[in-house]
Amino acid sequence: MIDLKFKRKIDKPIEEVWKFVIEEFPNSHKWATGTTNCRKGEPSEDFDRVCDTETGKLMDKITKIDNENHLFEFSVTGLPFFVRSVLSTWKLNEISNTQTEIILGPRIEIMPVIGTLMQIPMKMAFKKLYPGLLDDLAIYVETGKASPRKQKELESK
Repeated sequence: MIDLKFKRKIDKPIEEVWKFVIEEFPNSHKWATGTTNCRKGEPSEDFDRVCDTETGKLMDKITKIDNENHLFEFSVTGLPFFVRSVLSTWKLNEISNTQTEIILGPRIEIMPVIGTLMQIPMKMAFKKLYPGLLDDLAIYVETGKASPRKQKELESK
């Protein structure tokens, strides 16, 4: 099991950040570097969001929305065969009436043997990915514009 946590401060009130997390879930391609396209899942699909990323197609299913505690969770499929399951948790904490802390935490269950061998490179990849993802998110929520990293990606296409 790989259980990671990444934190970032966002200079917006918690309710504004929460509204963004819930309402803009299908639109992460607008702000997340490495995500080229996202869409809401179709009624015939068992997914709430489908995203094309630089590593392939990911399908997400919302498993929890706790408005009172500002907790959002979704499962992710479409990862390598040795990944049994991924649960992504997004938790918001109020720092002040103008600042919010967001904690992103993927919990990844892997297959024995090959999954165990892949734990170290996977942890390294996530430790590289998530801080940038949090920066992308914070910049978009605070300004309504893509981060410089995401803008560069968009301009190169």
